[in-house]
Amino acid sequence: MPGEISSQDAQRYRTAWHSYVARRNLVVVLFLSFVFVGFMVAKLRLGELKDFSILVGWIAVYLTGAWWLTEWRCPRCGKIFANRLWTQRCISCGLSKDEVAARARMKS
Repeated sequence: MPGEISSQDAQRYRTAWHSYVARRNLVVVLFLSFVFVGFMVAKLRLGELKDFSILVGWIAVYLTGAWWLTEWRCPRCGKIFANRLWTQRCISCGLSKDEVAARARMKS
């Protein structure tokens, strides 16, 4: 039947989708928590150099998480899916994130 995929392919898509969701959620949490970290640094008043160091460190953690998200591999072609955070289609084969999610939910 068209649209059916093997159990091995379904598992590959499922694993890839769970990896993407974990990476995306981490980046969102890091982005939102920056406000909290900024508020806490302002409240604690540790000193200008320490405050600056904490904020720069947090930015480095966020950028590392964002880089990790952009390194997510396409389950179809195996190449890096995108070179931007929120790209919806693979830059190599054109597979969309919606297709990955739909195939990850399919029963094999």
